[in-house]
Amino acid sequence: MNTTHATALAIVALLTSGCADTPLADADYGNSVRQLVQAQTFDPAAASNPPELAPEITDGARLQEALDIYRKDVAKGITEVKQPVIFEIGTK
Repeated sequence: MNTTHATALAIVALLTSGCADTPLADADYGNSVRQLVQAQTFDPAAASNPPELAPEITDGARLQEALDIYRKDVAKGITEVKQPVIFEIGTK
C-alpha cells in the first residue's frame, strides 16, 4: 500500500512537471520567423516610404497574362448538382 502511494505520487509529479514554465523556449519564441521575413524583404525602407505613383515601366502583355491566370482560378459561380438527393428511410 505504501509503494502504491509513492508510485502514484511520482506519476503525479511527472505529469505536473510537464506543465512547468519553459523560459528558455519562450525567450526565443518568434525570432526565427522575424529573421526569415527580414531576410526575404527586398527593401526594408519601402514600407515606410512608399512611392507616390506606380512604376511606369510595365509590359501590358505580361500584366494581361498575370490577370488571365489569376482569373482562371476564380470560381465561375454556383453550379447545380447533377445527381439527385435520395433519402431512404427504413428500406432494406
